[in-house]
Amino acid sequence: MNRLRFFAAFASLAVLLPLSGCTISTHESKGQSGKNDNVDIRTPAGSLSVHSGDVDAKDTGLTVYPGAKVKPNANDKDENANVNLSMFGFGVKVVAVKFDSSDSSDKVMDFYRKELGKYGNVVQCDTNDSGFNYHKHRAGDDPVTCDHDNPGHRTQELKAGTQNNQHVVAVTPHGNSCEFALVYVRVRDGKDTI
Repeated sequence: MNRLRFFAAFASLAVLLPLSGCTISTHESKGQSGKNDNVDIRTPAGSLSVHSGDVDAKDTGLTVYPGAKVKPNANDKDENANVNLSMFGFGVKVVAVKFDSSDSSDKVMDFYRKELGKYGNVVQCDTNDSGFNYHKHRAGDDPVTCDHDNPGHRTQELKAGTQNNQHVVAVTPHGNSCEFALVYVRVRDGKDTI
């Protein structure tokens, strides 16, 4: 989730620089780890909300695989985040939560193929790792595709929805078990709301 933190820091800088004379309200709270897990910034031109640590998987719009456990943070890095950015007629929401399962990656993939079906056609992509990459698409209402397909790699992604409103499950096998990430991405322009 370091990419999410970088994105959040960059976005806050983009909001703060042109509005240096404005009043900014922030709210920070400490999570179970004792560090600041949540930051909310509101300005007349936009807002930024970053919640990490204890993120509710329901915010991804997907059911958690039975028996799966939230993946513990590794090396003091947050694995889970709920980020909302809204400014100047543009908005993005990204929710990501990682899990460990004692079941095989095939069982988890079968479960999420059915689960993702409620959002449309499901596509399967091979990726380099479980790090999810996204870029805004001009044709945001087009169905999801495999943007960065790398056949033969260990991590597989299942995607459903549209380019700018998608649900993704990335599954990486670990012997007879696996780790997986549930991701929801919603991008809007001036005519939509998140």
